Amino acid sequence: MTGATLRSDRSDVNHMRSVSVALGVLEAVSERQPVGVSELSRAMQLPKSTAQRMLLTLGELGWIRASPEEPTRWSLTTKAQAIGSRHRGQEEIRHIALPAMHGLSATTGETVHLSVPEDRRIVLLDKIEGEHPVRTHTEVGRSAPLHTTASGKAVLAAMPPAQAAALLGAAPLEALTDHTDTDVEAILQELEGVRRHGYAVAVGTRHPDVAAVGAAILSEPGQPVATLSLSLPSQRFPRRLWPVYGEQVARAAAECSRQLGWDPLP
Repeated sequence: MTGATLRSDRSDVNHMRSVSVALGVLEAVSERQPVGVSELSRAMQLPKSTAQRMLLTLGELGWIRASPEEPTRWSLTTKAQAIGSRHRGQEEIRHIALPAMHGLSATTGETVHLSVPEDRRIVLLDKIEGEHPVRTHTEVGRSAPLHTTASGKAVLAAMPPAQAAALLGAAPLEALTDHTDTDVEAILQELEGVRRHGYAVAVGTRHPDVAAVGAAILSEPGQPVATLSLSLPSQRFPRRLWPVYGEQVARAAAECSRQLGWDPLP
């Protein structure tokens, strides 16, 4: 074994050790939050300097945040909470949403999608095929930019406006079809209407000649964690059907939200 290989192996071991410590610190923060560096150091039997370095690194990466007062104490951010709950939450969401999906499929005859947000994209988690085929077949696990789908716009509309604006403005928006809107200000104005109506509509913005209507599923405390949507050929979705299907999807999503613990009404 050469010296270079030994150095590489040691580097890999040190890297894995650092990753293991960082994950341990993140887990300890989640169990004890808000927690200070001294308490964390004692609990994990780490040198205080190592604990401080890991806290600062995780803070810079957005996983934890420091309190504004002294002494500094650390807590999870919503980013860490979302990642930590995603696996558990997706199975719970699928279980809760399945009856609503079957209900929408039975009443409309159209394809029903259950999707979840992933950063700036929306990912198909489950689907029920409708009686009428949709020209473009979308597979479970496939994703699309939020701004190109009804589900994605429903998620954006359920966020605080500043958060939606930050996501949309984080990078240039991709146009998937001639009907995809890539103007951030125009999309933000559209989201205001989505908030009023409770559902989003997209026609030809992801696939030509395919339309969709979607509504967000919220968990306590009002965070968008999934969406229900109908997908159908645009020629079968005249404007007069937008509120009909939209309200059905919104009601189904609201029932799922209530089962997840979110009900905005007293």
